[in-house]
Amino acid sequence: MPGISSVPQPRARFRSALLAGSLCALLISSPAFAASTFRDPLDTPAELRTNPAQRALMAVALAGERLVAVGPRGLIVVSDDRGKSWTQAKVPVQSDLLAVHFPTPQQGWAVGHEGVVLHSADGGSTWVKQLDGRSAPGAFKAHFARMAPSPAVEAASGQLDQNYRAGPALPWLDVWFEDANTGYAVGSFGMLMATRDGGKTWEPWLERIDNGEYLNLNAIRGIGGELYIVGERGRIYRFDRAAGRFAAVDTGYNGSFFGIAGEGPALIAFGLRGVVYRSDDRGATWRGLPAASEQTIAAGTTVDGAFVLGNVAGQLLRGDWSSKALVLTSLSQPMRMTGMAALADGSLVLTGLDGVRIHAGNGAAPGGK
Repeated sequence: MPGISSVPQPRARFRSALLAGSLCALLISSPAFAASTFRDPLDTPAELRTNPAQRALMAVALAGERLVAVGPRGLIVVSDDRGKSWTQAKVPVQSDLLAVHFPTPQQGWAVGHEGVVLHSADGGSTWVKQLDGRSAPGAFKAHFARMAPSPAVEAASGQLDQNYRAGPALPWLDVWFEDANTGYAVGSFGMLMATRDGGKTWEPWLERIDNGEYLNLNAIRGIGGELYIVGERGRIYRFDRAAGRFAAVDTGYNGSFFGIAGEGPALIAFGLRGVVYRSDDRGATWRGLPAASEQTIAAGTTVDGAFVLGNVAGQLLRGDWSSKALVLTSLSQPMRMTGMAALADGSLVLTGLDGVRIHAGNGAAPGGK
């Protein structure tokens, strides 16, 4: 049976690897990570930081008109003036946070390392922990124990044992909610879970996806009424609501996708070494677009009837749904981008290892902070 030991470590998700590689020296030198003074990040509230919006951040989301960005060691910042000023939120953990989503202006979720799931009911100002890698194994195993026995359930339960064998360290890599009750999270080594009660309880869904190799699931998004997951080996999964499971779609690509964006039937999947694949039929078929850069693409969104992608070299790639060409531009202050969101006027909110920036316009011309 496939297990965690059969999955090479280099396939860890780009955001997680980017964080670990770029901030390794910082984390090791921090007193919180020294062996003599170790404090479990799951039990330690995030420390208040000076200039928090200028520190590494991994993702950003809109909570109504508010901006919410998340990053290492439990850092969450919010802005109510379109990014001109930022305030640090109250967070009960120091786990590294990788993704955030708000289905409503008030209700939002953030996920990250140590299997942590955080919830906010006030637009991101304060957060509570709903789940972590210590409590999840028992709850997930109990869920499978209640199900009718089958080879799929047995395999999924065995994979859980493998994934949690070393403790709670595995991260959730992305989170997305349809509304304030129904949501999903994806992660390393095939981890997938869903909630129907706003995160009060979560169900493991490892048996509900065509991913028998338990490859990393890197991102999940709802687009045009459909739900998609992207991951390793060029895998894209589309949710079959009638069957209640994610079906794999063959893209013809064998590398990693790190994100997906789109409008209606038009979709863009992006990832390793600047790869961009496009679908015009709700993910049924895919084709590769000519590469505008070989730099890994870490973020993307739609804006003004087009799409904009951001890579680790601090470049923006803009595409029109009516064209195959990608226009490449550079930020006046390049940074290794990790996340992106679009404001109503077409401006972009960008996160990266240098913090969060507002890029005026829609990415068609160079810009800066």
